[in-house]
Amino acid sequence: MGGLSKKDENLVKVVVCREDRPVCCDETSDPDGPFCFFYTTFFTKVMLCHPLSAFEKELLTELNTATAQLHPNSWALIRDFVILCTHLGILSMEVFFYFIF
Repeated sequence: MGGLSKKDENLVKVVVCREDRPVCCDETSDPDGPFCFFYTTFFTKVMLCHPLSAFEKELLTELNTATAQLHPNSWALIRDFVILCTHLGILSMEVFFYFIF
């Protein structure tokens, strides 16, 4: 997974989501520690990497949502927006929300 160091690769587990598990959890409510689920499409088609970029983290915070709550097509739009705006030198939250709405 592109953004992980060798040391951090051991911290990532890929497992199938059971129906009785929440979408994400912090370290206080799960003995296994914090986790969140992703569609496999994030990594195979959208090419999303961990750790998330500063813009992606800021966007999720602004939207008050977890990574798994966005559909893969939404992640593709965000990725395209980041690539385009980085090239143009205008990447910001204000530009993103102006573009979307």
